[in-house]
Amino acid sequence: DAEEIIIYSRDEQKHHELQLDPANDPARVRSIIGDIRDLDQLRFAMKGVSLVFHTAAMKHVHLAEQHPVEAHKTNVLGTRHVIETALSEKVSRVIASSTDKAVDPINVYGNTKFMMELELMKADREKAGNTRFDVIRHGNLLGSKGSVVPLFIEQAKKGCLTLTYPAMTRFWIGRDSLLDSFHHCLHQSEGGETIIPRSPSCRIDVLACAIDEAVDQEVTGIRPGEKQHELLTSLQECPLMTDCGDHLIVRSPSASASMRGEAVAEDFQLRSDLAPQLTIQDMRELLIAEGWLP
Repeated sequence: DAEEIIIYSRDEQKHHELQLDPANDPARVRSIIGDIRDLDQLRFAMKGVSLVFHTAAMKHVHLAEQHPVEAHKTNVLGTRHVIETALSEKVSRVIASSTDKAVDPINVYGNTKFMMELELMKADREKAGNTRFDVIRHGNLLGSKGSVVPLFIEQAKKGCLTLTYPAMTRFWIGRDSLLDSFHHCLHQSEGGETIIPRSPSCRIDVLACAIDEAVDQEVTGIRPGEKQHELLTSLQECPLMTDCGDHLIVRSPSASASMRGEAVAEDFQLRSDLAPQLTIQDMRELLIAEGWLP
């Protein structure tokens, strides 16, 4: 029922494809080309806006390793611009997308997303206005930019998939599951919360076989900044974390005592190598459901 939806991105190709999409309603959906590094353009785009979904990021791990200052400008300083603009324009809610790589980060991308989370939680604690800030921390979105899925699909056509480390594990989340998490946060969060959807995990070689078991696999070795396994939660968060079944919540220290869910054990962690593992058939069905395989 939104009166207007504004798509703000520096990627002009996205805007072009959106405007060509017959399912798009140009009376309600508007494109604005801009970068979250550009404070003036961001203020222009956010005037009259009540809700912001902050998903902008520089997120290719290897490129962030090569260009750490650029990653910092987008993921940290850009987030600060979103916060400042949301407060000045009196936006009601900001919900930001984070990543499992922000937990115990070892690479530039993970560190910048960790800083992004800290900036948002700090903004909510300080209550400089009526804006509420929340974070959705999730695993790899199937097929998103930076995802290995479209790469493997293209490589399969040429007969060889390149794997950096076959036993590497990752959390995977589908589009609808991620959207459900954003909706839950929008309607249930009190502000200052980190919502963590539970996601299945699988080995990279299992993913490769799910895409095409017949093609060869070439092992290239772990790249700089790449983890063997990922974490969705840290031990330090346990005192403020509750389990709500299909998702976990890390609440603000100032949150009300009547928090949703059950407290977790003091040594609780979601680890991709210890989480329930998808089989080749499980992953193939997930890829089909997400539209990546016929």
